[in-house]
Amino acid sequence: MKSFLTGIITLLFLIILPLQSHACFDTYLFIQKGGMNYPCKMFAVDGGGEYGIGSFKNQTSDVLTGGINLYYGHTNRFSVQVVAVSSEKERADFRFDDLGLRGVYNILGGRGSSYNLDVILEHHMTPEATGGSYELSAPNIWRNGGLTYVFHPVAAFGRGVPAGLRGHSGVFYTTGNKAIIGLGAEYESAQSSSNLGKRLIRGETGTSIFFGSMIGPNLFLQNELIKGWGAGSDKGDTGFAFTLKVLIPR
Repeated sequence: MKSFLTGIITLLFLIILPLQSHACFDTYLFIQKGGMNYPCKMFAVDGGGEYGIGSFKNQTSDVLTGGINLYYGHTNRFSVQVVAVSSEKERADFRFDDLGLRGVYNILGGRGSSYNLDVILEHHMTPEATGGSYELSAPNIWRNGGLTYVFHPVAAFGRGVPAGLRGHSGVFYTTGNKAIIGLGAEYESAQSSSNLGKRLIRGETGTSIFFGSMIGPNLFLQNELIKGWGAGSDKGDTGFAFTLKVLIPR
């Protein structure tokens, strides 16, 4: 109970700060050895943030993006997520301008399976997308011992939003059921899997290093360092993301 109350207080403190977001991978679920759906009857809330440094000599080019996510495991195979996101903008302009709803259904596999296939449908309302925008994706997760391999293609579409194929992939190593480290790569993939066309980094591709760990029975902390590459990137095209998750099991 003490750890849970500490988590709630810490999360509220983070929400007050203009630094909330969601990384492109939810490594907590990899530790659970299942798909991208949350365990049945579990409620979770997280807040995190990403800070982009355009130039170390010019702080006015620094940008923030952030969000708050609520998760609920409805059944053993289906979970829902509600998200409020601030798209990439300078610090003084921080505001929540993206509201979304996500459904995750586990088609193949389950907890402890060596392979999981999910289907995810997201709907988002943003100022740029008249009538909203959508993402349809199918994360594939393989496991072999302590290693987890992920391939997550994403199709984006909607009125006023350019259609396109995006995605991310990665390999992760889990130590027991409490900590994880991994490498990821993305192509035009929003860090939160929701900011369509709005990414923290300028390059069309990016690579990331992930660190995640349980902090007591009800808290999970994830950190991500990302570097952008390709057209639009430069030596300062670097971002850092953190996510603190509070878990409330059945």
